[in-house]
Amino acid sequence: MTSESVVRVYEERSRSRSGLHRRRRLYFILDGSCRRVDAEVIDRRSINALYSKGEAWEILIKVDTGFIVQLDFVRNPRGIIKGNISILNKYGVVIAKGVYRKFKVRLTYAISKSLIDIIKCVFRELKLPVKRYAVIKP
Repeated sequence: MTSESVVRVYEERSRSRSGLHRRRRLYFILDGSCRRVDAEVIDRRSINALYSKGEAWEILIKVDTGFIVQLDFVRNPRGIIKGNISILNKYGVVIAKGVYRKFKVRLTYAISKSLIDIIKCVFRELKLPVKRYAVIKP
């Protein structure tokens, strides 16, 4: 969080030298009814990616309304996808955190149980298979 309503998010698409491991970081900006919200990109700069092949960016965006969902996925050689989920408000404050493992989404920290609906919208849009959604700590 650099200043009021300017939020730092990350995008990355990289893979290992062997091509067996992959990392994907992306973000979505949604309102309360799961519609995409446009944001003004203030700055976009290149940063080092986790793996050797690929690229990563740090992006500063200005958001007027809505929630920012930051996703960070890693795929291992067996094709198993694991990931971390963070939901930020328009000021860049983390209001929910979760994990994606074994086709299950678990919200480990949230200020409200209703934030799971925003995560459901994101996974529906990404077409990732999810067996169960759970809120561990409301």
